[in-house]
Amino acid sequence: MVGLPHRWIFVRGVLKEEGRDRFRGSQFSQSSTEEKLDIVHINMMKNNTFVTITDSKGNKKVGASSGCLEEMKGGPKLSRYAAEATAEHVGRLAHNLGLRSFVMRVNGFTHFKKKKQAILSWREGCTHGRGDRNPIQFIEDTTRQAHNGCRLPKKRRI
Repeated sequence: MVGLPHRWIFVRGVLKEEGRDRFRGSQFSQSSTEEKLDIVHINMMKNNTFVTITDSKGNKKVGASSGCLEEMKGGPKLSRYAAEATAEHVGRLAHNLGLRSFVMRVNGFTHFKKKKQAILSWREGCTHGRGDRNPIQFIEDTTRQAHNGCRLPKKRRI
């Protein structure tokens, strides 16, 4: 992650249940805090789910996929439960390493409900079920948006 993207898209619904709004303030203050935070990448694909934790420079600290869990080999790794179990597993590994504050980047062409469940299960694994402190500073959805392609050339006049 060399530079910051020029546009942040926040998923507000996940953190509103705690009553704190962490999305206020300027983008400059958020970019300065991101340099110190660890980044959690959740990549949901049709066949698999990858959860990786990196530092702000992009060096990998912890990572796992749905196939890493013994009970999720083969067909069960395609289910929504597999994404939740993988995210919770990596959350527990992050807690054991002593990592405290995170930026979440969720990527994947799936329903929002599946993304939300993966984020909540990661938070559950990271806090070990104790809701004392929320480790997530902010959430970004990095899924690409379709834009109808390039403009066609002008038609030739004869």
